[in-house]
Amino acid sequence: MTTLPLTLLRRALLPLALLGSAHAATLDLKVGQSGHLGDATVTLLRTQDSRCPMNARCIQAGDLIASVLVREGSRVRLLRLKLSDTTAQSAGLHISGATANMAGQHRPLTVTFSDGR
Repeated sequence: MTTLPLTLLRRALLPLALLGSAHAATLDLKVGQSGHLGDATVTLLRTQDSRCPMNARCIQAGDLIASVLVREGSRVRLLRLKLSDTTAQSAGLHISGATANMAGQHRPLTVTFSDGR
């Protein structure tokens, strides 16, 4: 009698468990670096970082813009992505994060890209 409810419970929970394990792939790059994200090779060409440093008070928040080269097979695209544009995706790619900057420090910026899955 207990096997029937247990079987139904397993059937109901299995799809939920599989959905929970599906997540976006990410890739961390510094300017000049390349890496693979899915079937694409992504190269971070340039960044423009006008975000407010963590240890400063700013009137405007600013933004991070990244110029990237995306290669998928024989197709090559030049994209300009914004950190603030969280809903838009270009070629299935968007910026999901970046290292925080501090006033007075000049550390290489690491940008995190996501395929949005």
